[in-house]
Amino acid sequence: MSKNSLLLVDPDFKADATDNCHLLLKITNDSFSYAVVDNDSEQINLIFDKQGCTNLEQELTIAFETDQFLSGKYRTVKAAVHTSNFIFIPDEWFDAEKLSLYSTFLGTGKQLHTRPHAELGFHTIYSLNERIENKLPKNTLIYPQSSPLLAFYKHISGDGLLIDFTANSFNVLLIKGGKIHFQNHYESESPEEFNYFLLLIIEQLGLSETMAVYLQGIINEDDEYYNTLLKYFNNLYFFLPAGKKNSELLADMPKHYFSGLLALDLCE
Repeated sequence: MSKNSLLLVDPDFKADATDNCHLLLKITNDSFSYAVVDNDSEQINLIFDKQGCTNLEQELTIAFETDQFLSGKYRTVKAAVHTSNFIFIPDEWFDAEKLSLYSTFLGTGKQLHTRPHAELGFHTIYSLNERIENKLPKNTLIYPQSSPLLAFYKHISGDGLLIDFTANSFNVLLIKGGKIHFQNHYESESPEEFNYFLLLIIEQLGLSETMAVYLQGIINEDDEYYNTLLKYFNNLYFFLPAGKKNSELLADMPKHYFSGLLALDLCE
């Protein structure tokens, strides 16, 4: 599936029956996926995923112009969007009336967005590619790409390294001592590149081989990325979607492929 598109649709689901559903969108630097979930039953009616996008803006334009499921009226639309322009600001330092001060840290004059993480004690300040942002439906609740990872904070006991893979990149979150210690995104088009970044992360964060590593996204047991991780860590776990999601669509699919996408439901 690494560089192909995938569409799974419940045969009983109709494109014009979206009023009681919410649309979840995950837009990374090189992939685009979405899910349609019934608000009451939590039934997953549809999942779409496309990896290895060479022109993400064009892919989104085509999808929103031609995909009948994306043109529906949804109760809620949530989107996690990739950006390299973000910082975390502790709550005690955050001042919503002085956002312009934070632009100096981001090196951008673009509009800044904020996303609070009350339980974690900080805000994310970020800017987006406006061309990508403008393609989203009106009233979309927009989150930085890190938000679905941060939403798993309560669902990992003890220390843990969470890695979310696309075909050509990966997103990392380190939880240590009950706190978020590190989060970053890396582009990695080969196992060799992944090995380089992984060694850098291990050295900079002082990780040991006993660290629990939770995997989600486009990775499979015994593929080259998985085997690279096995060289440095003893405890690898595939991380399944949190919460109860009822769907026969995922019965024959590795459920960890869509953990990050479905975690948008946990974001407030």
